Amino acid sequence: MDDLKTILGVAGGIIAIVVVLVGIGRSYYKNQELVDRAKILDENRELSAKLRDTARAHDEALKDATGKLAACEAQRDALQDKIALIGRAGGAALAMKSALDGDLQKIMRMSKASGGSIYVPVLGPRGNVRGLAFLCIEPFTAENQKLRRQIIPLRSHAGRCFTSGVSEAIPEVAVSKDHFREADQIARYRPSSTLNVALQREGETIGVLQLLRRQGEASFVQADIAGAAAMAEDVARQVFEVTRDVDGAKLLGLAPDDFTIEGTVLIFDLTRSSILFEELSSNHALVLLNEFFERMCEVGFKHGATLDTYMGDGALLRFNVPRQLPEHERAAAEAAIDMVEEFGRVRERWLAFSPLLAATHVRIGLATGPLLRANLGHSQVQHATILGHPVSVAAALCDAAPRDRSVVLAAEETVQPIRNRLPVTATDGPINTKAGRFTAAAYEVGGTG
Repeated sequence: MDDLKTILGVAGGIIAIVVVLVGIGRSYYKNQELVDRAKILDENRELSAKLRDTARAHDEALKDATGKLAACEAQRDALQDKIALIGRAGGAALAMKSALDGDLQKIMRMSKASGGSIYVPVLGPRGNVRGLAFLCIEPFTAENQKLRRQIIPLRSHAGRCFTSGVSEAIPEVAVSKDHFREADQIARYRPSSTLNVALQREGETIGVLQLLRRQGEASFVQADIAGAAAMAEDVARQVFEVTRDVDGAKLLGLAPDDFTIEGTVLIFDLTRSSILFEELSSNHALVLLNEFFERMCEVGFKHGATLDTYMGDGALLRFNVPRQLPEHERAAAEAAIDMVEEFGRVRERWLAFSPLLAATHVRIGLATGPLLRANLGHSQVQHATILGHPVSVAAALCDAAPRDRSVVLAAEETVQPIRNRLPVTATDGPINTKAGRFTAAAYEVGGTG
């Protein structure tokens, strides 16, 4: 009996040991399973991060390639325009320009001048003269050629000669407040005296002949004007011939609207966007802001728009540049109306995050006119964009729009062809006051949101 108890006791001990071992094994395998599962989760997270980085890099590469493609297309179009222009204008404009260079050198020798220029007016978008540009400049040096990209202000001696039509000699430019000293710095030329002769044709001043003498050379005096004016008569005739030929002027870079295309600009922004960052975390606010951009731009794309650039909490879209649209004014206006409606749906969803987001609205400005496609920025990093008066008009209208509702404001040039097709209402009061220096009248297009 005692033996049986002993055996049972041993057996019970063995069973207890087995149970403990089984428990330890289960615990070990469970812990190992947790370790393996955690390792798998870490590997999944790492893989997901790599996939996101790869996708982000791919998107950035695609955007970069798209930007470079747009820049190449712009350069290609400009080159095609240049080639077509040269075909039309031939060598006539270049021949006249070469003749003018020769005449300027001859006048400089006869008047004992060590420097000389022929200026022609630079016109603004409304036809008013905004400054003077170099048609010819001597001597031909690398520094002087840099001046060809400069616009000489009308408050300078040459500008005063052009606006008044009165020729004058400036004996000492060093003490004159109207001397354009920036030109001296660029050209590394130190003039002591200048002679400015108004070039006239049919009773109108069309340019300025300017002669210069260096420090140490004799100064020009009023008596020198008559002789220089007589020599400049043929120069005035040639300047008139060069500038009146549109193709020739473009070839020489003198046309005010060189290689422009008629288009419509749409600028939109999000009012009181700061509420997003005041009410939500930065990441959440960024998500909503990106949603705003995506939804607004998608509407624009459906109507044929091209995204030009982002501007803070807004963006600039262009119509008919470069993608041609037969009725770009109407396409832009319809896109703007749909964007207001789309933002209403976006904001309705935002209210679930904060009722204060009801104060956000979208403002849109529309303007139409000649636009210049250009690569803008530092020579190493440039952006294909558009330039022109319509950009300023659209920006002014967007800024002048009320901030307490979603609204579309359009300039007269945009409204004129769509007046009978879309709801258009003339505005008055503060809006016209703010945007008045950019456009004659402002109109509200569509309803409000």
